[in-house]
Amino acid sequence: MTKFRQIDIEKIQHPGFVIKSELRERGLSQKRFASMLDIQPSHLSELIKGKKAITDNIASKLENALGIPKEQWIQMQTEYDYKVKSANIANVKEREAYSLLLDYDAIYDMHTIFKNAGLTDSTPSELVAFCKNELMFETPPVQNRQVQGRYHKSEKTGLDTRMIATWAVIAKYEASKLPSPIGTFDKCQIEDLSCKLSRIFRENRNTINRISRTLSESGIKFCIVPKIPRASIDGYSFYSNGVPTIVVTQRYNRIDNLAFAVMHEIGHLKMHFTGENSEKINIFHTEEDLISNEETEANEYAANALIPQTLWEKVPTCRLNPFVIQKTYTNWANENNLNKWIVLGRLSHETGIYKFTSDKSRNIN
Repeated sequence: MTKFRQIDIEKIQHPGFVIKSELRERGLSQKRFASMLDIQPSHLSELIKGKKAITDNIASKLENALGIPKEQWIQMQTEYDYKVKSANIANVKEREAYSLLLDYDAIYDMHTIFKNAGLTDSTPSELVAFCKNELMFETPPVQNRQVQGRYHKSEKTGLDTRMIATWAVIAKYEASKLPSPIGTFDKCQIEDLSCKLSRIFRENRNTINRISRTLSESGIKFCIVPKIPRASIDGYSFYSNGVPTIVVTQRYNRIDNLAFAVMHEIGHLKMHFTGENSEKINIFHTEEDLISNEETEANEYAANALIPQTLWEKVPTCRLNPFVIQKTYTNWANENNLNKWIVLGRLSHETGIYKFTSDKSRNIN
């Protein structure tokens, strides 16, 4: 997060600057002019440097010596005092705002959040207003309690609780800007929705737009938020202003990864969401003990929604050779009207065999 830069009060012009300019224009030395005003040269020096104020008495003397009305000197001093007071108040306000931002920054990477929102040149007070009004932040202790215990730090995968929480904030903010869905969400219609999505993934044509449209027709918001460092997140489902919302990162430009991430969140909506406060974040883990029962259930739902278990049990067997496996399962996918990469992706997940030769058809089209 950028450092707080306070207003430089020394750059506010004191009436002494006008005195100095007048002396230069008239070719008067400070010593001679001090004698004309009947004041000590040190007093005049402090007036010129802005260390002393123009009093009523000094203003009268300046009027007599320079011909500039007394009222004008008093007005200049009044304006200077007001600007200095306002700057001091602003600096205190900005300093307090900056201190609050530092407290938030201990919980989230605020620089990443502000950069995503295009607020890199904003003042601390403007950023605090954004946090409260747009991100709906409460006090730092409240925000900290909301984050603690929700995510697990992983030394193996580089997962970082602070960065995961940061991405979740960005996801909710981006979702809040989406238009309301076309339809109304109904859990009873999820199986029909899953069939429509499976067809979209199978065809892999204008995929993102079709997903967005289909989910909107079913009363669900959908968007893609880019990944950020140390936060290996595939998807996130939650309620945004009463509307179920799915956000994915698209960590890889692969149809099988996208299909599984979306269907995983659909599984949560069907099985685990009970209302406004429901939310699930799908974090990539290699440690089995960090995967909850609900995440396992959502994984199973996604796999079976894309390829019914009864059909998957009929996959052919072949030699454990990546080339042979890819050819055999591609043919089987085509015979059963399935997307070959979704088939191979499930096979990789279940067997740990990943050495398949990718082609353009694996990209999200």
